[in-house]
Amino acid sequence: MVKQTKLYEVDDLKIKLSNSKSFFLIGYQGWDANLFNLLRQKISQEGGQLRVIRNNLFERATEGLVGDKPSITGPVACLFSLDDEVAPLSILCEFLKENSLEPDLRSGFLTETGQSLDSQETVRLANLPSVQSLRSMLVGGLAASLSRLLFCLNSPTQKLALVIKALQDRQGGEE
Repeated sequence: MVKQTKLYEVDDLKIKLSNSKSFFLIGYQGWDANLFNLLRQKISQEGGQLRVIRNNLFERATEGLVGDKPSITGPVACLFSLDDEVAPLSILCEFLKENSLEPDLRSGFLTETGQSLDSQETVRLANLPSVQSLRSMLVGGLAASLSRLLFCLNSPTQKLALVIKALQDRQGGEE
């Protein structure tokens, strides 16, 4: 019976891994249980899931899914990103900074590209702005460029109108 529950748990992990856009392994040693539960709630609000995993079951679940198997030692939690690849990871890092805890990001995996990430790449990914803020930066840059283009195109027309007005005033003043 014990082996059957482990098989179910491995199957459940395989389903979660295949449905997630990315997942990250995080060391959680020294975290308070209340803090961990609060973090779980915040991450679930952003379309992610934080789950404590057993190392050997995770290794079995990742067979065939991950090219480079991550080396797992010590207590590890897995952060599944279901909607956005980066948002739950960013929330995790912000939450840990707010609570004066050092993030122990061990490795990560982007399922759409099949790319394995080491701890340094995972930290770099966590520090990226969210998709929403990147979109707003892009729209702001495009709007500024368009307004500059409009000004440049409109400027000769304005100058021509001013010259015509000045000529009309000069002709009107001489008559």
